Amino acid sequence: MNFDKKLILYLVILAGLMAATIISAISSKKGEENGELSSDEMELLLDTGKFDLNSDGDELIALNGDDVELSPEELGGGEKPSPELAAAYRKFVNESEGTSPIFTFAFFVLTGVFTGFLIITYVLPNLVQRASEEVYGSTEKSEGLSALARAQAKVAQGEWDEAIANFREAASEDPTNRLPWIEIAMLQRERLDDPSLAVQTLDDALARGDWRENDEAFFIFRKIDLFENDLKKHDEAVALLRNVIERFPQTRHSANAMHKLHELGES
Repeated sequence: MNFDKKLILYLVILAGLMAATIISAISSKKGEENGELSSDEMELLLDTGKFDLNSDGDELIALNGDDVELSPEELGGGEKPSPELAAAYRKFVNESEGTSPIFTFAFFVLTGVFTGFLIITYVLPNLVQRASEEVYGSTEKSEGLSALARAQAKVAQGEWDEAIANFREAASEDPTNRLPWIEIAMLQRERLDDPSLAVQTLDDALARGDWRENDEAFFIFRKIDLFENDLKKHDEAVALLRNVIERFPQTRHSANAMHKLHELGES
């Protein structure tokens, strides 16, 4: 996250909004806790001659103005006011100073909206960048990864040619692993839109030999899929299916090939 001047300004604004929200909430809470003056407390204050009722007769007003607080001597007429009178006056002052819940809610909403703006503008892009760095790593870090891991990272970045090169390297590192060949053929088919090249890759893999039965059958069925669905070479697909039946008799691969031939109307 780059702490530029604009971001610092935004953080200062956010701090101010949060402070205003907290102060408003405390003030509003204080007014709620103090509650309204009772009739006895209103009578005590009216008796001092410093207060009067509003025109509706339901609210006490200070004759000296709301912004000027009375000293204890002024409140008590030159003497120390009684505890009851002092408590009533303090409740009156706090009640007048209490913040409206509407203002508190407005500050809360404004703070939330501004926080969301900062998260979307600054925090999320930073998190995405950090996550990308963790997944892909820097150039120095990627050099320490295996060829297969580098290939998968290139796939995630959408760099198909580089991914294929790394998958070929992975195939050389582990000749018994069919995954790199399958991934190369898939990229050539789906990303490079070249099913013929994918078939050639599968032929190259089969030509290496020494594959386990399941791996060899897997490569052949992938070729069948390409011939049937991408290259529209029906005869080649049928020929390969018959080859599977001959090459792997009495196996599930042979059973799958016979089932496929039945679907194609060639049984």
